[in-house]
Amino acid sequence: MADVSFGEKLGEVGKKLNLVFHMVKGMMPGGDFQLSATKVQGPHSEFQVKSFKNVPNAVGDHFRNLLAANGDAEWLVYQNERYTFQQAKEQMDALSMGLADAFGAGRGMVISVAMRNCPEFMLAFLGIQALGGVAVPLNSLWGSSELEYAVKDSGTAILIGDMDRLRLCASFTSGLRVATVLCRAGPAQAQELGSTLWEDVVHRGKGKPPISLSDIRPSDSCMIMYTSGTTGFPKGVLHSQQAVNNFLRVGMLSLKMMPDSKPACLMAVPLFHITALGGIFMLSLSRKEKIVLMHKWDAKAALDIIEQESITRFTGVPTMVRDMLEHPTFSAERVKTLKTMLAGGAPTPASQVSKLRQKAKKVGSSQGYGLTETLAMGATIQGVEYLQHPTSCGKPIPLLMDLVIKDPETGRVLPAGGRGEICMKSIFNLKGYHNKPEETAKAIDADGYFHSGDVGEMQGGFLYIKDRLKDIIIRGGENIDCSEVEAALYSYPGGSVRECSVFGIPEERLGEVVGAVLWLQGDQLPSAAQLSAHAKSVLASFKVPLPEHIFIRSDPLPKGATGKIDKKGLRELHKNAASGPPASKL
Repeated sequence: MADVSFGEKLGEVGKKLNLVFHMVKGMMPGGDFQLSATKVQGPHSEFQVKSFKNVPNAVGDHFRNLLAANGDAEWLVYQNERYTFQQAKEQMDALSMGLADAFGAGRGMVISVAMRNCPEFMLAFLGIQALGGVAVPLNSLWGSSELEYAVKDSGTAILIGDMDRLRLCASFTSGLRVATVLCRAGPAQAQELGSTLWEDVVHRGKGKPPISLSDIRPSDSCMIMYTSGTTGFPKGVLHSQQAVNNFLRVGMLSLKMMPDSKPACLMAVPLFHITALGGIFMLSLSRKEKIVLMHKWDAKAALDIIEQESITRFTGVPTMVRDMLEHPTFSAERVKTLKTMLAGGAPTPASQVSKLRQKAKKVGSSQGYGLTETLAMGATIQGVEYLQHPTSCGKPIPLLMDLVIKDPETGRVLPAGGRGEICMKSIFNLKGYHNKPEETAKAIDADGYFHSGDVGEMQGGFLYIKDRLKDIIIRGGENIDCSEVEAALYSYPGGSVRECSVFGIPEERLGEVVGAVLWLQGDQLPSAAQLSAHAKSVLASFKVPLPEHIFIRSDPLPKGATGKIDKKGLRELHKNAASGPPASKL
């Protein structure tokens, strides 16, 4: 626990009083933060949650209002390109009308986005919402098979992507009659892929009046985000208009909580992550915040941007914060404009909090806990409280988030200090898993609580993450389904893999890397390198165990009393396998 000065404690009290003032003022009749009870239909029954009262029904209208209100202020910086809020609004409307004119796009149509971080990703998301459509941000690290699954599962009608992603999708888009729009390429590439160029779509929509969204209902769907789970395939998390609209209103409140005359955020997290899509992109509209977008993570480049663009907020995974702190060019002077560095998506080592304080005392640390299913909302901690409780991920979001710890066996809410499953009920929660009613019914209980699969406990009002119920690995903020990696290893030709167990191995930089133990039998046994190469042929690269993290046995894997492989014991046995100098890349 770090030493906290009297001045810091006094400053924290002032921040809390400021928050209370704005909340009370905003909750008065007609205020921006007035709350009401909202009924939500769950898989088992209807239940009530608190929500902001004065929000539009349609996300598209909300986006347009926010962009118009911010006008000619600078919004987006990408390499040598700069966009104002007003220019983004014009692009949003032109794209939406171009999609309607070229492809008959409209309310409820599912439109996917598959590309690396670039302005068109965000502009496409805005344009889809302006149509009243359902946006599907696809993981740009996926291979062809994963992209095909998500496109089919979501019912995608139009796919907007860059050259690399559309090439991966070319084998199945024509057969599925999915229209494609190509970004950052020329006519020759568009002809090769049978795509329409982004610029041509935007040109067709320029000057046309936007589509009316007056018939959009708050419960209508607006977004599907795919997340790795324990079912072998990613699950499509379905979010409603009212969930996203309430999330946008939280952005307004955050600016009241942390006043910033020239807010500017560095975005280095991929936009298919809820951290970037929600916590940076969408909140920037209601925070009147400039975004500087990185195409690819690089710690030195990030420090250069922070210095050159006067960045005041950084939000990323803990690995990124660590990379900057340990970079030879890091100094307090280079990050003097930063007010806060927020790490989320994976556990943050307590040592990292103290290291930031030592190297740049004026930069505040913060952390958030949430999931794709909760729009990254759950608990948060910052400032003095984070210094005093560095192993906690904070207190539940006040007023809007009902967070409890439940006994996973009985469903009973546990008292303070009881260890169980973290469960949340709020307006931000998912409607359900797309095309998976049984999974939805398991995840959302009869009282309306979403079951996170994370094990935690509450102490003094603070949430502490202790373990996971779900069989996933979190590598540098990326969720990896262990069963998917196991299936890939089991598929090694010749049937020599008799038993296999995949688990996370602690690693200093990325948090965890993929580890695997296999029992092999047969005449021609593969090496660890051959098994890794096979996995790479069927999985996205970030899911592949490296040869040095694959352990081969000549006898059956250990099992518990029920006959299940003792994954926990194997994880413990090999927990030091990645304890050398961190060399893995994001």
